[in-house]
Amino acid sequence: MLHTSATNHWRAHRHWTWEFIANLADEVLELSNAQGEPAGKTKVSDYLRALHDNEKPLASLYAPGWRFFERHPEMLSDFSEPSEAQPDVLQRVPQRLFKPLLWIFIGPDGSGTSLHYDVLDTHAWLAVIHGRKRIALHPPGLLLADYDRHRAAALAVLRERCSKGLWRYVELNPGGLLLIPAGWWHEVSNEGITLGLTRNFATPDIHQQLAQAAHAQGLTSLLPWLEKGRT
Repeated sequence: MLHTSATNHWRAHRHWTWEFIANLADEVLELSNAQGEPAGKTKVSDYLRALHDNEKPLASLYAPGWRFFERHPEMLSDFSEPSEAQPDVLQRVPQRLFKPLLWIFIGPDGSGTSLHYDVLDTHAWLAVIHGRKRIALHPPGLLLADYDRHRAAALAVLRERCSKGLWRYVELNPGGLLLIPAGWWHEVSNEGITLGLTRNFATPDIHQQLAQAAHAQGLTSLLPWLEKGRT
């Protein structure tokens, strides 16, 4: 699940400096607060300056879900897809129907993502370019009705920095790659000012559950393309 040196060869580790990111002057980031609620927008340069100077309130907010490739497709050549993510059924769907589930996440120390499993019951890969991500993971089966109790357990795993029972504790550093199987619950906490890159993907082995999730969420226009991706 964790490959500690899988992305060392990526150009992103050398090219995506904080200066490079700040110079993407046309980029505006959507921000969220500690509860995951929308907290406005700001230019990437202003946000990074606030993070490094610890200027509140910007420095306390998180910038999840930046679709960097929409304005800067050249950045796609700075990393490669892991072999475990191929073939990806979702990448066969035209972008006019469904935007790629590919994002950069930037945030301050202590920011992160609350306990969840990934959209459309997909797999995910996660890499860190700057900082460190600490992750608590649990296999499928947690009940939403017990969410508060399970989240408390996830936070305890992160606080104590060790695996417990079915919970797994992972530290992801630059150069590493974490593969998160479909349906696994995970809570993520950033250590230091962090920039991470993640993509959700669907290999043919989870085609059926992907189609069921798409249908349940009213994304029926995807179904013909998902059917083509079965093999």
